[in-house]
Order: sequence, then C-alpha cells, then structure tokens
Amino acid sequence: MLTPLFKRSLVFLFLVMPVLACRMLGVIALPDHSLSSTYVNGQLHPYLMEEFEEFRLQGGSGGWPYNNSDGWGMTSYHLSQNILEAQTVRSEVEAFSDNNYYYQTAALLAPSEVPVLMGHLRQTSSGAGGIENPHPFIYTDDSGTTFSFGHNGDLNKDDLRELIGDEWLTINPPQTYGGGAWDGSGWENVVDSELFFFWIVMNIESSATVTDGIIQALNLLEEQQPINIKNFMFSDGLDLYAYRRSSASDIYYFDASNDPTIPPHLSNSNHRAIMSTPPPEGLVAELPWLELADRTLLIFRADGSTELHSGFLTTDIKHETNIPEQVSMSLAYPNPFNNSTIIPLRVDESGAYTLGIFNSRGQLVFSETRTVNIGGKYNFLWSGRNGQGKELTSGSYFFQIKNESGNISTGKLLMLK
Repeated sequence: MLTPLFKRSLVFLFLVMPVLACRMLGVIALPDHSLSSTYVNGQLHPYLMEEFEEFRLQGGSGGWPYNNSDGWGMTSYHLSQNILEAQTVRSEVEAFSDNNYYYQTAALLAPSEVPVLMGHLRQTSSGAGGIENPHPFIYTDDSGTTFSFGHNGDLNKDDLRELIGDEWLTINPPQTYGGGAWDGSGWENVVDSELFFFWIVMNIESSATVTDGIIQALNLLEEQQPINIKNFMFSDGLDLYAYRRSSASDIYYFDASNDPTIPPHLSNSNHRAIMSTPPPEGLVAELPWLELADRTLLIFRADGSTELHSGFLTTDIKHETNIPEQVSMSLAYPNPFNNSTIIPLRVDESGAYTLGIFNSRGQLVFSETRTVNIGGKYNFLWSGRNGQGKELTSGSYFFQIKNESGNISTGKLLMLK
C-alpha cells in the first residue's frame, strides 16, 4: 500500500515533470519582405536559419524538449500570380535524423514571395501513430482560402465530435490513415488535433471575421473541456495566430518591433517568430522573446501590427435559482441545436410565464411571454433569432423562465450554425 507521503511525492513529481508535448514554429515576414529573401552571400536570414536548426534539434535529439520523435511537418504559403497557395512537406522520420530536412525546408522557401511558414514536431498522444506527421492540418474553404493548423495538447475526441456534429463531419471527413471509415473502425485513428482544427474553421465559416470565429470556438470548447491543453498555431496565409491554453510556458514570440532598446545587431530582422521553445544559445537566443500568457490569443498581422487578445473566455451567467415547486424544467431538445430548439415546461397553476434568452455576456437577446389558464405541459420554441428576427451567431446561450411571482429557472443552450 502506498503511504500518504509517497502518494504526495508522486503527485509532486507529476506536477513538476514536463509533459512530453508537441513543439511548434511559426514565422511571418514583415511588410515588404519575404521569408525567402536572402541576407548575405545568398544565405537565408540568420535568425530564420537558427530557428530552423533549433527546430531540427527539438525533433528527437535528446531529452525534453528535444524528444519529439514522431515525425515533423511544415507548411508555407507563397504568392503565385497574386494568389496565395500553400505547400506542405511531411515526414514520419524525426526531424533530427531526417537527411531530407534541410532540402525540404529549403524547397518551401524557394518561391520569391513567401509570407508565412508553420512547422510542427509531433509527440503522438492520440490517433494513428507511425505515420507522416499530419500537422500542419490543411483546410480550404469555399472561397479558396487555405487554413493551416498545428496543435500541442490533448483533447477528448468524442466531445469534439459532439460539438461539430456528424452532419458536418460527413461532408468534411477526418483522416483515418487507412484504418476504415471515420465513423466506424477508423475512429480510433482520427487525431484529436484535426477535430480541433475542424471546430475552429467551422466557427470561422459562421463568423464575420477569422478572429471572431476563433474566439467563439475557444469559448465553446473551454466550457466543454476546461482543463485540457489547447495550444495551437493557425494561419490563413496572411496573418499568423498563436493561442496558449496551458499552465506550462509553451509559447514564446519575438515581434521584431522597432523597440529602441533592442541592440542594433539584433534589430535587423525580416520576420516575426513564434516558438514553443526558443533556442537556448546563439544569436536568436539574444532576441527579446516574450512569453505568451495563458488564455491569450496572439495575432501577427500581415501589415506588421501585433494584437494580443485576452479575457475573452466567458463564464456561466450566475443567476439566483429559486426554482418554485409549481414549475419544473425539462432539458431543451435538441441541444446542441442548429435551427431551433424546444424548451418544455410543466406548470401547476395559471399565470404568465416569460422566457428570456441571454448571450454569453449576459445580454438579453430574446424574450417571449405566454399566459396559461390551466396547469399542464407547454413548450417554448426558440429559432436562434433575436427579438427583431435577426439570426444570431453560434455559441452558448442561457434561458431563463420567470413567472409572475418572479421565481426563476434556468438552463444552457448551445447553438451551432
């Protein structure tokens, strides 16, 4: 039997030992520059060369954080006749031992105009193993925009599937790497990160901007899986995004700004960079790397600006819940819902009952009052629109029902468009 002291020691070791996680790299050219532009003697920019070398070393050369041995992948964007195109290389061989690493990364930078590049070193935690690194995942929407995504974390696949819905996944099936149908025998081979990516692009498609879609997706996922690690990098070929949702210091960035405090020999950069772990020595180690705070979304814009978004994760609305004996609530159905949902109730006395729908910020978006003459079963139908009939965006909503005495009952709704 384990003694209490030994148990506490195990817990302590678990908390202080680093998680064997994936490593990521993201670089974006400054305005009027290209990642493929030469610096001196026909060589790539020295910062970029050192970042590539550090990335290679982390791909299997030793202990933490140099133990990512489950393959590597990179995606770069380039302009071809003013159209952004993406090209990707993948390997099941660890980057450190892959003789093609430099040849293939150089090929990604061969075009004359390369604005964005993203790399990923895999440490398999879910889905198929022994395959080419599926990160960065790629998705092209109906407008022709190609999104790329790399993830460091571990999410519950079944919960993500419930969020996305089988209807969407049937149209956009996840990869199973020869293991069978995604909704059958191949499910165990589906990588959680690809579902996370799908969840984000699904929300982007129903939002006004990419940023709005990402924030909406993160809010809903946080409610479902609040303790899971959700670090990722993401790009649409124009801007580069990074998000940290982890207690570990897993994402750092250098914004290549015109900060006068940066020594002259370090300030001459043609790009901004994001790394899970920056180099511990050398020229790049001298750069003023900043740690991305937990629950923060970083955006490097193509115009050279930098944005930090934090404090957007919402929490449940707190209402006084004095549920009267004469009103009992059943679960709304369907929930999650797409077009409409039914909120049933059973009342034991006549009176007016008001349904209020609130968004995640606690703002009332819809209200309806029904007067009943006798007790019984009744239904409220909500079609996902506000009081003016305008369709609302996907997200979490809260319903609240009051009777004439002011008593309240509440519940949560999840709308997915």
